[in-house]
Amino acid sequence: MKTALSIIFAGLISTATAQVVDTAENVAHSAVRGAKNAAKTVAHGAKKAADTVADAVTPDSDARRVDVTVTDNRIDMPTRLKPGKTAFVVKNAGKNAQNFEVEGQSVDRKFVAAPNPGETKVLHVNLKRGTYTADSPGKDNNKRTGEVTVNVR
Repeated sequence: MKTALSIIFAGLISTATAQVVDTAENVAHSAVRGAKNAAKTVAHGAKKAADTVADAVTPDSDARRVDVTVTDNRIDMPTRLKPGKTAFVVKNAGKNAQNFEVEGQSVDRKFVAAPNPGETKVLHVNLKRGTYTADSPGKDNNKRTGEVTVNVR
């Protein structure tokens, strides 16, 4: 009887120890997953920060110039462009501050501060072959003023 109790008691202790080891292993795996997710979040934040460019007022000499006029209800600009470094020279002809954004082909660029009425700013974007969307995000970034599909060939 003592032997049977000893075997049962030893079995209970080994089961409890195995559960503690299993729990420690799960914690370690969870910590590794958390670190990987944190690294992805930091990398994504750095990319977004790099895509928010400083506002320029003159185009770079090696960029192709594209004139853009933004009003309160539309965007006037070419819809076919060539690939390469492009300087979007954006004039705000509206009555309100109007931002300008280019999205597509892993690009999402807009001005840090929206041009005020009558103001002109330059947005540099390196275009690749493909389709882009140019629009003017509103103050709440939900309302878009005009949207132009741009084909780069």
